[in-house]
Parts: sequence; C-alpha cells; structure tokens
Amino acid sequence: MTAFLSRICCLLFIACLSSSPAQTEEAPLKLGVMPFNSPQALVRSLQPLTTHLEQQLGRKVIIYTAPNYSVHIQQLLAGEFDLAITGPHFAALAEERSMHILYRYAAKLETLLVLPAGSPPLQPAQLRGKTIATSSRFAIITLGSLEWLEKNGLEFNKDYTLQEYPSHGAAIAAVANGMADAAFVARTALQQNPDEVKRAVSVQETGIFLPQVCTLLNRRLDLAVMERITRAFASFPGTAGGQEFFQRTGYAGYAPLSTADRAQLRSYISLTKRLLELP
Repeated sequence: MTAFLSRICCLLFIACLSSSPAQTEEAPLKLGVMPFNSPQALVRSLQPLTTHLEQQLGRKVIIYTAPNYSVHIQQLLAGEFDLAITGPHFAALAEERSMHILYRYAAKLETLLVLPAGSPPLQPAQLRGKTIATSSRFAIITLGSLEWLEKNGLEFNKDYTLQEYPSHGAAIAAVANGMADAAFVARTALQQNPDEVKRAVSVQETGIFLPQVCTLLNRRLDLAVMERITRAFASFPGTAGGQEFFQRTGYAGYAPLSTADRAQLRSYISLTKRLLELP
C-alpha cells in the first residue's frame, strides 16, 4: 500500500510540473503606450504590431496605457515597461534611466490646428481670447505649439486659455462639440480617428515639424531577448501587416533618432524636466 501511494504521489508531482505555466510559457511583455488617443483606438491601431511581435517572439504582448500623460511618464521613467511607444522627449528622458531607443517613426511629427468644420483659415493673432484644446501640457505637440504662439505674439496664460484633455482624440472632439475654439494635434493622431470625427472639423497646417514618437526597449531584459525583440521590430515594416499599419497611420516606417533630432529636442527635454521637477 505504501509503495502504491508513493507511485501515485510521484505521478501527481510529475503531472503538476508538466502542466505548470511557468515551465512552458514566458511572462507577457508589457508594452507601455503614451495615451495620445483613447485606449480602444490605441489597441486597434497597434494590433498588427502586437500580433507580429507575438508570432516572432512566442509570447504575449500586453498594451498598457494611462489615464493621462503624467501617469504614463511616471511609469515610463520608473522602468515599469518592457517595451514602450512614447514621445521623443519622454524617450530621451527614459534613455537616461533604464530604456534604450530602438527607432522613431520615419514621418515627421506634424502639428495641425484643428478648427470647427467649415472654418476659414485664420492667422495666429485670431486665436487671441480663444479656448485652445490640447492633449497635455507635457506633450511635445503642446510644447511646440506654445512656442509657435509665443513667436506670433500670443502670451501663455494671458492671450488665450489652454484646456488640457486626456488625448489628441479628446481634444479634437472638444472642437467638434463646441467645447473649444481650436486644438493643436498631431496629423498622425487625427488620421487614426474615425472618419465621422475627421468630417466634424477643419484642419490648418502650422508648419511645426518635430521628431516622431519613439519605440523603446528596457535594458534590464536578457540580452538574447533584447536581440530577438530588436529583430522582430526590424522585420515588421516588411510584412503585409506592417505595410498596412504604416500606410494607415502615416508613420511611414522606422528611422533612427538622429543627432539632428536630438539637437531639436534639447530645449523640449529641458522644459519637460522643469515641468516634472526632475534633476
């Protein structure tokens, strides 16, 4: 009887080992994404990328976004993500800590002025006294737009009211719904909104072009894992899903964050550090 029970216990032990997820599955990778659009829009837009990564790496990729930019920045700088897609100035700050910048999107980050549908083109001075929507005071689109307004003679907190919203999509909706007179948003963010939203507004070019959103990798990952992830990202633009993704979003592929990009970002990085009270 004792021998029989011993055999049963041994078989149960082996069965438990063979069925344990820890023995057969790696932990999912956490992909932190800057909340420039709604969570639903971000997940839908990035599905071709996450599907490709999962197929190439053999493990799940879970998207983590945040209710606002402040929370996202805190999580990013704390190294809470394995991978991240975030603003270029945030990427540079994270690079000083635990993250490595793989790429930026190839297209330049173009700032658009969003106005109510049917609005005629306006001069910057016509924004005096208006309520202007933006995604966050920390967003590089906002920082570049405030600089543009200042160069055109409009002083922050005096000549106009800046109204922050959780995302570019929410800022666009504020204009469409009459809650704001105008908004500054990225062309690529507008492009990823539904057609009915785009039809509800007019857009005007500002001539503001900045380095695009960056893709990052956490340096605490195993070196072999980092190499596999790097290869997976590098192969994505050549896939059918990657080609559809880059055409639909307007990102136009991947490019390195160049020395010229870093020079253009320098003032925005310094300003962001002051806003966040970072050393």
